[in-house]
Amino acid sequence: MADRNVPAAPADSGAHLFARRPIPSEHAEPIVVTAGQGNAEIGGTTNVCLQAAVDYVARLGGGIVRILPGRYTMYDSLHLRPRVTVRGSGRETVLVKAGMITSKLSADLGYGHYDVSLAEPDRFKIGMGIHIQDDRSAGFYTTCATLTYRKGDIFGISRFLNHDYSRGANGLVRTLYPVISGYGAEDAAVEDLAIDGNSAQNDYLNGCRGGGIFLLQAHRAHVRGVVITNYNGDGISFQQCEDILLEDCVAEGNTGFGFHPGSGSTRPIMRRLVARRNGSDGLFYCLRVSFGVLEDSEFTDNGGHGLSIGGRDTDQIIRRCVVKRNGGCGVYFRQGDEAMAGSRATIEACTLEANCRKSGEAEVHLDAALSDICLIGNTIIPGSTPAILIGKDVRSVVLKNNQVTGAEAVKDMRQ
Repeated sequence: MADRNVPAAPADSGAHLFARRPIPSEHAEPIVVTAGQGNAEIGGTTNVCLQAAVDYVARLGGGIVRILPGRYTMYDSLHLRPRVTVRGSGRETVLVKAGMITSKLSADLGYGHYDVSLAEPDRFKIGMGIHIQDDRSAGFYTTCATLTYRKGDIFGISRFLNHDYSRGANGLVRTLYPVISGYGAEDAAVEDLAIDGNSAQNDYLNGCRGGGIFLLQAHRAHVRGVVITNYNGDGISFQQCEDILLEDCVAEGNTGFGFHPGSGSTRPIMRRLVARRNGSDGLFYCLRVSFGVLEDSEFTDNGGHGLSIGGRDTDQIIRRCVVKRNGGCGVYFRQGDEAMAGSRATIEACTLEANCRKSGEAEVHLDAALSDICLIGNTIIPGSTPAILIGKDVRSVVLKNNQVTGAEAVKDMRQ
């Protein structure tokens, strides 16, 4: 089934092509469906054919959607489903975000509603992804959804509104969305593909609702071998997730954070990540991220800190990472009192070099009421800043076997 290259869901999902496929048993080989260009079973060049394949496999109880090589224009997110693996063909499979269109509101919108009223409805089509906000809303209080029907200037949407939005507060609807989105997509996976965020034709989308890949309550989801570039926002953002696994992913040249674990996520495992030349921090631990492991990763030439740890981001293990030439600190523990500090973190066998290129006071800055911070066996090569700056409110820190070259090794503000 071809999708005609338009941003609207087809009347026929293509499932009839597989009517005789059996539903897999518990021990059967997983169902594999191909989608995209070439000889794909569900053919097309936009998100429409990819979504049809994902939804079809999900209805069978799970399996694998293999996206064949090609560039695919994304007029909405590719929405992940539980127990479905989306697997590309490496960098030959590229999902490209479509350019943004915009409209003001033609009526005020209320929290919990499933529709929006647009001042310029003819610019939009059913099936497009949108983002809704006004001057009073930000972060999680904005809404990402898909247009589901049209009646005059009113469009139905796939998710209820997270806030009131009004014309008086400059309510705005734009076709902004994650390129890949997973809401509640437990045990889903994304593997071996590339994402081009097309930032020149899109406004910024905050990491609470967007990113090249965005996951919300998608417990045990895996992301492997994915390259995200040029997104006007974060590379990968996951929020309120348990047991996320990120492996062998690259976030490069995005305008926000490279990686953004946040909002109560627990037990994330992050291995062999690369964040370089992003506009803000290489990796930003947001709020209440706990019991995470980050290892064997590189954070270089980002505009902000290499790593940033803050509000109750506790019990982190960070080891064998390289953090170089970032605009801010190599590792920055953000300000916070004892209740909110990112305590109980171990940084071990890492290399930190030539950070603080634009701002920041040390390669490692402990700037909160922290307890049980361990810096063990790290190699630190600072410029004119101290290697380690211990703030006046720090409660307890262990420094062991760190090798410091050049500038002042430790500056302890508690003394």
